[in-house]
Amino acid sequence: MTAAYTLSQYVCFFFVYSILGWCVEVAFAAVNTRQLVNRGFLNGPACPVYGFGMVGLLAVLGPWQSNIAVVFVVAAVLATLVELVAGVALYKLFHTRWWDYTKFRGNLGGFICPRFSLLWGLGGIIMVCLVHPPVAAAVQAIPPLALAVADGVLTVGFAVDVGISFAQAAGLERRLERLKDFSAAMRRLSDAMTDKIGTGAMTVDTLLDEQKLQLMLAAMEGRENTAALREQLLDMAARARTVRAEVERLARQQHFGEGRLLRAFPHMKAPSYDEVLTRLRAATVRLARTARELKDKVSGQ
Repeated sequence: MTAAYTLSQYVCFFFVYSILGWCVEVAFAAVNTRQLVNRGFLNGPACPVYGFGMVGLLAVLGPWQSNIAVVFVVAAVLATLVELVAGVALYKLFHTRWWDYTKFRGNLGGFICPRFSLLWGLGGIIMVCLVHPPVAAAVQAIPPLALAVADGVLTVGFAVDVGISFAQAAGLERRLERLKDFSAAMRRLSDAMTDKIGTGAMTVDTLLDEQKLQLMLAAMEGRENTAALREQLLDMAARARTVRAEVERLARQQHFGEGRLLRAFPHMKAPSYDEVLTRLRAATVRLARTARELKDKVSGQ
């Protein structure tokens, strides 16, 4: 018969397994990308999906924690439900798919799939049968008052991190909306300039190139009805410089901010902003790589 846990112990288990889950995610990403990246939605070292999943698993299993078959089934079902709820909730809030299983057979909306459900079941056996016994013994050895204080401190820190991380995710969505509007405005201006002066397709690089910008302005001289177009071009060039500065700032955000979210979720999808999200991610990766190469070059001298 498994001993019952107190509320404070369950809270402690939540933080322990959130941190352990974060460590697994970081290690997995490091093996695949050879880079240490915070793969969690939160800024801190915690993946609450793992914490909720493990606490729910312990609570549901009760005296069945020693039955491997039951642990496998409950872990697979419960973890899949947690992943589904979390994925759908984040999508509804930020219109962004933070992970995507659409390439796997039997997936449901890209949020869950049978392959990962099986992995969750196997992971549940490892966690409940091998990892949890020493963790439970350590937590149960902590005096109740000390445990309550630790839980309180961790809960406050967790709540602050959740607030900040949600604000950053919302900020990323607003940024994608602005970039989408900028791209649409640039295409309209490019089409108008093609009609008036026969220029080719306009890009951000064109707007940022002072020589090319001056050539386009000069091409408008002496032509009728180009005054408004000239003002639009100058305004678009100013917006392009602002966009460039914002992208450079995101590229520098390695451990905090919207730029970290782009690095943490390389397979993130936003159906309403797929084009601009792809371009933004590519630009931040390119600028971050250039910055690292320059740093390595300077340090090597």
